[in-house]
Amino acid sequence: MPDARPAPGAVRVENLHYRYPVFDPSKENEDDAPYALAGIDLNIQAGEFLGITGTTSSGKSTLCLALNGLVPQQTSGSIRGDVWIGDWNTKQVPVPELATRVGIVFQDPEANFVGLTVEDEVAFGCENLGFDPAEIEERVSWTLDLVGMAAYRQRSVALLSGGQKQRVGIAAVLAMLPKVLVLDEPTAELDPVGKHEVTAVIADLRTRERDMTVVMVENEPESLVGFADRIAVMDAGKIVALGDPRAIYRETARLLDLGVPAPQVSEVAGWLNVRLGTRHTFLSIEEATIALAGELKVADSR
Repeated sequence: MPDARPAPGAVRVENLHYRYPVFDPSKENEDDAPYALAGIDLNIQAGEFLGITGTTSSGKSTLCLALNGLVPQQTSGSIRGDVWIGDWNTKQVPVPELATRVGIVFQDPEANFVGLTVEDEVAFGCENLGFDPAEIEERVSWTLDLVGMAAYRQRSVALLSGGQKQRVGIAAVLAMLPKVLVLDEPTAELDPVGKHEVTAVIADLRTRERDMTVVMVENEPESLVGFADRIAVMDAGKIVALGDPRAIYRETARLLDLGVPAPQVSEVAGWLNVRLGTRHTFLSIEEATIALAGELKVADSR
């Protein structure tokens, strides 16, 4: 009979509730604390690219931490519900072992740097798990080439630019060959050059590693439109909208009410729809140009 077990890159979140530990002496117990996650149900298919956006403190980063077991294993607090990575429950599998299936890249790559050189940093995770030196060498070479940092292999990480550091952070995670890659606002603290460098790496990954499941938190909607198969919108610890980019950014008025940005061209489409009675949904300038040029031709011919 065929293997009915879920693929290692499939993610299933079931009725997930989570509260951080209480540090406020005015609160008697954890039941007085608000939920960081308040009933998340989510299925992500193996190989899917899911974008997550939402308001500040909506639970986006907490959900990322729950995907690789840091919540609750290293944060304590109270949790109800389950997160499954394939057939692994993140409450039951140790975080180092989960790292072989789920890799996470944070906003600030330096927060997790432990090596002196680029090579040291990328090799650290594999060395920590006792991989064979020859395999480590192969993985380091492959990932540095993948993120365009092979020429900086012996460079001190302290001498890298912000974009270069984030690319090394991605390489260090990819060296573990995870089935799921989690990117928590990977360009949030970068200048425009750094943003371009990291975005280019993500685009390349999207093309070359189609079997890798990617979850990316991002508040710049143009980036999500370019990568995501689906987008989840979070508010107050809940997923309040989930769908393909066109469906999500069709509701620009609702997003603005939530404080969630939409692509500017989508906002233009919403403005036109209200004032002219049209039914446009633009996700790119090119798309808008083609559609509006066609309408102008029709209008001129009348």
